Amino acid sequence: MAVLSKTDAAERLIVSGIMMREAGVDPLAIHVVAASALNMLRELIQLSGDDYAAFVLRQGLFHAASAQLKGAPVNLPTTPQIDGLIGEIATGILKGAILQPDDLKVTLSAAELRKQLNYIVQPFNFLKHADRDPLATLDEGDVDPDGAIMHALTAYSMLCPGKALPDKVRAYLEAHDLT
Repeated sequence: MAVLSKTDAAERLIVSGIMMREAGVDPLAIHVVAASALNMLRELIQLSGDDYAAFVLRQGLFHAASAQLKGAPVNLPTTPQIDGLIGEIATGILKGAILQPDDLKVTLSAAELRKQLNYIVQPFNFLKHADRDPLATLDEGDVDPDGAIMHALTAYSMLCPGKALPDKVRAYLEAHDLT
């Protein structure tokens, strides 16, 4: 039998989620498989001293500001507040004060950061913590298998930068125009 590291296990869960997605398996099952990989990877990232949600915010805002500077569309759901923040970051990039995502400082509390991932974590926790509220229900519209897969892949790339992606992952990213 092979010995698996945590990241090896996460990779297998991600690939399984992708295979399930391509086979048309129940979206809740896919979401839970991918979210379980994300949950484990987030814990490993936390042990390394970083915060996954803060990382994603830094990356997303930096890349949105960079896209705005190039006249490309900003592919994020935005609000006037977010639009203003993206504009400030774009100005910082133009002035040379912001060169990379890590130059951005996220000042949200830990609770606010966790809230950013509720749409991924909520369906996972619905099943994981059945004992806390056995009569709770889940709206199927809250299930986002592709979002869970993408977050798991993002967290995986944080922990394993530069590691070649399995063929199934590359094919999934290409099929969904995410490369």
